[in-house]
Amino acid sequence: MIKFGLLVFMACSSAMWRESRWPVVVALAAGIGLAAFGALFKIEHWAMGDEILLAGAALVAGSSAWWYRAKPQRRLLDHLKLAWVGAACAALAFVAVYPPMIRPLAGLAETLFWAMALLFVYQRWIRRPSQAS
Repeated sequence: MIKFGLLVFMACSSAMWRESRWPVVVALAAGIGLAAFGALFKIEHWAMGDEILLAGAALVAGSSAWWYRAKPQRRLLDHLKLAWVGAACAALAFVAVYPPMIRPLAGLAETLFWAMALLFVYQRWIRRPSQAS
């Protein structure tokens, strides 16, 4: 529950929502929706589950990479976000292609998530920028 709350808070406080990059936001939302539907199709063993899951993961990875590329200034948190999205999307893709690779990729994605979350908490609340006098 803590992980989900941190993820939602990080997503809501992201600059992606404040800037005028709505095509990226729409593509990201569509990719997340496709990945969720693909996972449900895969759980139910329905046809086209693998393809929908792969399309959703590719759309999420592509929109995140596009947003990262268009960003004028990149910091360590941006690099960690892109690496986490890449590892999570790779784990989703390997669900459909080669299931034995899921465990190492999911472990990598988990490690990157907690590194990203701890850096976010540190930058947001612990390390306060100095006030200009």
